[in-house]
Amino acid sequence: MIIHTLGPAETDSYQAAVTYIRKQHLDAQIKLHPSFEDIYQHLDQLTDNYLIVPAAFRDQQGDSWGDLHYRYIKQLQLVDSLVTELASLVLLQRTDTSSSVAYTHAATLELLRESVNEKVTIVTVPSKYEAYQRFINDGRYALTSKKFVRLTPEIQIKEEYTAKMLWGIYRIRGGIKDEEIAAS
Repeated sequence: MIIHTLGPAETDSYQAAVTYIRKQHLDAQIKLHPSFEDIYQHLDQLTDNYLIVPAAFRDQQGDSWGDLHYRYIKQLQLVDSLVTELASLVLLQRTDTSSSVAYTHAATLELLRESVNEKVTIVTVPSKYEAYQRFINDGRYALTSKKFVRLTPEIQIKEEYTAKMLWGIYRIRGGIKDEEIAAS
């Protein structure tokens, strides 16, 4: 069994896949992807594999988990679910920059908007891990997982949040066949 999810191994998605394998006593391997969009774009190549995705997922175009659940209803069969505790989320602020850029995963966009009290340009990225990496290079704020953070005198934690997440586990049926496209 192969389970596809978001990488790298530092992500909550990877940890959810590990937890699912352990709880179900599965003989499975985890394949990590740079984004969930990458998985959705290649469903036809992943037939009979599995996908684990958080219910809070939102892609870079703003489509929610629910949008994607119904869009890919012919290619994905929801077979199970899992609830896990996410790694603590933190709102970071750098004090040594004039940047007005804030980074976050698209799923946590509204939380970032609610948490930052100044005008910033918000950039959404495929993972909280990438949000932290981009923040280190040129950000003023980031909403990311606390486990990534290396505090320095210039990087402060402004807020911390804890949350549980509901994960959907799908069996991948593959792509839509040509005859199904013609019939729709």
